Amino acid sequence: FENWKGEAIRIGPYSVKGSPYFFGESYPGTITYKSGRTLERTKILYDLYHQKAGVELESQIYEADDPVESFTVTLSDKLGGQKLLFKNAASFGKPSPTTYFNVLADGSKVALLKLYKSVLVADPSNTMDTKLKVFQQGVEYYLYSKKTSSLSSVKLKKKDFTKEIDEKFINQYITNNTIDFSQEDQVIDMINEYNNM
Repeated sequence: FENWKGEAIRIGPYSVKGSPYFFGESYPGTITYKSGRTLERTKILYDLYHQKAGVELESQIYEADDPVESFTVTLSDKLGGQKLLFKNAASFGKPSPTTYFNVLADGSKVALLKLYKSVLVADPSNTMDTKLKVFQQGVEYYLYSKKTSSLSSVKLKKKDFTKEIDEKFINQYITNNTIDFSQEDQVIDMINEYNNM
């Protein structure tokens, strides 16, 4: 709600509070379209509820006829200031519906992907009003195998990764490194090492 302007959005029969946009606002970045056309140093809006991305024009998403292939955004300093790469899910064998995966790690064997999404939930300040909703942002993780060209949903738990990655490698990695599978950055380090083997 930090970036919410105080106006509810109408979605179907619901009046929805909050923002459908990635962290509630646009971010500077680069956007590349399927045709290969690239726009640099532009403001990008990513609508998590409708899974649409495009250039910001007057606080709205401008969607070109050319589908978005990928985009990068640089977060504000208060959100860590890092640069994030998003690729169309079609790049990972998921052509429909259109979504964008944040590429956390990518190599010769697997890619670790993060899907930001937004759903509508009851307004916690007024749970009795069935027509009033709020946007709730969440994430899902996926592993894409380059060998099998398959996409698997994973949680940040050891058992999910041992199903998808060579168990012998994971056991050896745990022996040589301290890893907390609930910590995204530590899982990224493990995936990078696995790809570099």
